[in-house]
Amino acid sequence: MNMLTQCNSAVKERFIVESLRPDQVTLTINPVLESYPCQVIGITPLGPKVLQVWLRPPSHFPGYSAGQYVELQLADGTSRPFSIANCPNESGSLELHIEQRPDSDALCALLLQMQTYGYINVKPAAGDVGLKPVKGPSVFLAAGTGFSQIKALLEQHILDFGRDNDRSQTPLYLFWGADQPEQRYLESLVDEWSRGYQHFHYRSLNWLDGDTWHDAVAGELSDLSNCHVYACGSPQRVYQTLEQLERLGLPRSQSQSDVFAYAPRGA
Repeated sequence: MNMLTQCNSAVKERFIVESLRPDQVTLTINPVLESYPCQVIGITPLGPKVLQVWLRPPSHFPGYSAGQYVELQLADGTSRPFSIANCPNESGSLELHIEQRPDSDALCALLLQMQTYGYINVKPAAGDVGLKPVKGPSVFLAAGTGFSQIKALLEQHILDFGRDNDRSQTPLYLFWGADQPEQRYLESLVDEWSRGYQHFHYRSLNWLDGDTWHDAVAGELSDLSNCHVYACGSPQRVYQTLEQLERLGLPRSQSQSDVFAYAPRGA
C-alpha cells in the first residue's frame, strides 16, 4: 500500500481539499502573504520514504537562489516549508524532496492535493542561506532530507565554478547522516560528484551507529579557521555540532543554517 492510499481516508475527514486551477486562484496584494498556483509536473519515489516533487511556477513567480526554501499552502490556509533542491534553471521549475510520513495529516493533505488537482499554491522563496565566496574548504552537513538544500548549494557551486578555475579547486566536503542507509536516497548522484570532481569529498554517516557530524568533520579537517559550514538538520543537531566545531576553531560567523532564523540560539 503506498503512502497516498494510507493517507486518503484520514485526510479527507480533516481537510477540505479544493481545486487550485490558476483561473480559480486570487493572489493577495500583500507580497508577504501572496502565493502562486504551481503545476505539479512530476512526483517520483527516490526511495522507500522520500518523494521527488517537481513544480512549474507561473512566469511571474519571483526568482530564488540556491539554499532558499518555499512554503506549500494547504487548502485550509496553513503551509509547510520545504527546501528547494535544485539551483535556479531556465525552465524555472522547482524540485522538492518530501519525506513520506503517513502519520502526518498535513503532509498527507499536501500530497493528496497535488495528486488530485495537479496544482499547489506556493509562497515566494525565502531564507538567508546561500553560497559564500570563501577561499578555504566548504563543509556541507545534511541530515535525511536536509540533503535537498545541500544539493542545491552544491549544484550551484558546480555550475558557477566548474573544474577549470581557482574556485573549482576549493575543497568541498559533504557529510550526510541518517538512521538507515535508504534515507540517503540520492547517493548515486553523490557518487557522480565524487568521480567528476577531485576536490569533492563525501562521507556517509549512520546516526544509529553513533556517527556524528562534528567527529566526522574533525576527522577530515584539522584546521577549521578558514572553513565555511552549511548545516541542514534539526536545531538540536545543528547547534550541538556547531558548538563542538567552534571549540575546535570554527569562527561562529562562518556557519549558515535555516535554524538560526526559526530556532535562534538561546530562544
